[in-house]
Amino acid sequence: MTDPVDFAALVNALPDPVLVVDTDVRLLYVNPAGTDSFGWRPEHWLGKSILDLIHPDDVASVVSSTGTMQAKRVGTPVEVRVRVADGTWKWVEILGRNAIDVPGVEGLVVAARDVTRRRMWEVAANDTVRFQQVVQHASSITLLLDRAGNVTSVNAAFTRLLGHDISYVVGRPLITFCDADGAAELALAIEKAGSATRTVSCEVGMRMHDPDSPPKPIRFEIVNLLDDPVVSGLVVTGYDVSDLHLTRRTLEHLARHDALTGLVNRSVLLEQLEHVVEAHDTAAVVFIDLDRFKPVNDLLGHEAGDELLRVVSDRLRQIVRPGDLVARVGGDEFVVLAYNVPDRANGAALCERIDATLSMPYLLTEGPVRVTASVGLALSDTDATVTGLLADADLAMYEAKAARRGEPERSVSQRQRNANERRRLADDLAAGLQRGEVVAYLQPLVSLATGRTTGLEALVRWHHPELGVLAPAAFLDLAEDAGLDLLLGDVVLRSACSSVRGLDPELRLGMNLSVAQLADRGLCGRITTILADYDIDPSQLMVEITEHATLTRRAGGGRVSPEHTLEELRAFGASLCLDDFGTGYSSLTHIRRYPLAAIKIDRSFVAGVVDHAEDRAVIAAMVGMASALDLRVVGEGVETEAQLLALKTLGCHMAQGYLIARPLAPADVAGWLAAHGADWRAGRDASVLS
Repeated sequence: MTDPVDFAALVNALPDPVLVVDTDVRLLYVNPAGTDSFGWRPEHWLGKSILDLIHPDDVASVVSSTGTMQAKRVGTPVEVRVRVADGTWKWVEILGRNAIDVPGVEGLVVAARDVTRRRMWEVAANDTVRFQQVVQHASSITLLLDRAGNVTSVNAAFTRLLGHDISYVVGRPLITFCDADGAAELALAIEKAGSATRTVSCEVGMRMHDPDSPPKPIRFEIVNLLDDPVVSGLVVTGYDVSDLHLTRRTLEHLARHDALTGLVNRSVLLEQLEHVVEAHDTAAVVFIDLDRFKPVNDLLGHEAGDELLRVVSDRLRQIVRPGDLVARVGGDEFVVLAYNVPDRANGAALCERIDATLSMPYLLTEGPVRVTASVGLALSDTDATVTGLLADADLAMYEAKAARRGEPERSVSQRQRNANERRRLADDLAAGLQRGEVVAYLQPLVSLATGRTTGLEALVRWHHPELGVLAPAAFLDLAEDAGLDLLLGDVVLRSACSSVRGLDPELRLGMNLSVAQLADRGLCGRITTILADYDIDPSQLMVEITEHATLTRRAGGGRVSPEHTLEELRAFGASLCLDDFGTGYSSLTHIRRYPLAAIKIDRSFVAGVVDHAEDRAVIAAMVGMASALDLRVVGEGVETEAQLLALKTLGCHMAQGYLIARPLAPADVAGWLAAHGADWRAGRDASVLS
């Protein structure tokens, strides 16, 4: 098992600047090398945008690179000018990686390298003496090649980094010093540079003079100055990117391992459980929870608690067989996945060994402590599921904990009954999606100026054969846990499209997107297909998103960022609406980040608009801001005439709520629109809008 790596300790030891910024490029962290290189006072810049330090002509390049980083995880290398403490500018090359999902990092990691000297020789190219001085004193590798790729001049940095003597290097092809895997790539880059006017880059392994040393990764940049009367060659600048590779490997490790114990994390455990289930392997899942861990933390401190968790992890590693998996899945919770366990007797024997080993005294730095562990076992079979195995092991662990504490058996039985009911309901939902029990009810949105219906929001309902009509709160979490959320979203959209097909094409169809849908690479393609099946133009679709959904990131195959999905949706014609506006921590950031057409004021503000001056003031501010940004404003959850009048007075454009209409069953949509579409008050008492 690889030892855990401390991200801060690693980047603090690197010789090159490393920064961590959030998705708005606000500085979250800078290592000592960055402080030394740029002369910044970190406390002055933390929380502020690093764009303020970038030369105005280079800001667009940084924004583009960070955008690529968020969409594709790795940014595009760019060279920009950065203002240092004395007011001068340094040229730096920046390369970033998206580590939003990495615990302990949670930002965009940007590595910077000073390339000022390389830029100097470009300026000095008209002066032969100055050019040679810059080349020879550059800290990075600098070589001159002829058109065939032979080295005609090389500086001392080549010898310092790779160990080859300059006299041996000059006259030989540069690819001679490249490892076998990179020789063809370097040769191609040199060939391209010979006929190009722009910089050509490549990264290859360069052989060390010491044959026992592994190749060193070098990033080369090749500039064609063959026609320059001073240089007359290809100028090659090389940078040692070993530290960058180490940082990348460390981030990849942290994404899959617990930083404290070095054990794999929940995501790796779930991957391996998927393999077990798909292959119908015989395996044991052992869920472990430490008893009396909290008193250790409270009495001896968190450092003692961390030390205890590390020792527990070491003991678990020693108990399991080579090839078995130990994962830390919570604060003091662990899971062992043991392969090829044929029966419960063998699984129980493993549990007994774990129980006995973890119950032995611990000699910590702060003194000896004794804790015990509650251990639960689940065995895979042909009908096993990932969630089922973990749930069974978790319940068995609670049974063991209850027995240890002398709790009544009914508390565990009740948990078992609840779990069984939840599984049955998940099975019902899967079947109901196939049988057409899940449909979209549509709730009208109306114009406050004219009373006309301008849109319909799709709200899911489940017609359960025994429990009746269920609102989404009763089963949305269940759908996500059971992996049915993407199918559910498609079913709801089809149902909604079926109800509005043939109606007024000016009506907007509002669809809410979940976290899973925003992260699904195939979402936009399926939406396009469904709309086409019902002859609905994409411009009729109003995609409603919450701040929570856009802030939640999902990693793994087939996953994309919310920004990527929303940009795709907007590109094919859909408009975007930010739902529950004002309830999150970053509403203004979302308005700036996403190409919104409308915002929905959360019902909590609408509920207080009549009686609470604070809510009225907040809504007035929202409307004013939206007006300045040319956004439409919807007040949701309108239940009284007084609320409706207040929203109209404050400048809201549209409203939605039970006062106007409850969500309409599919069979009732056309009839309601025929009677009330032109004026929702038709057939009712006189309106405050008249």
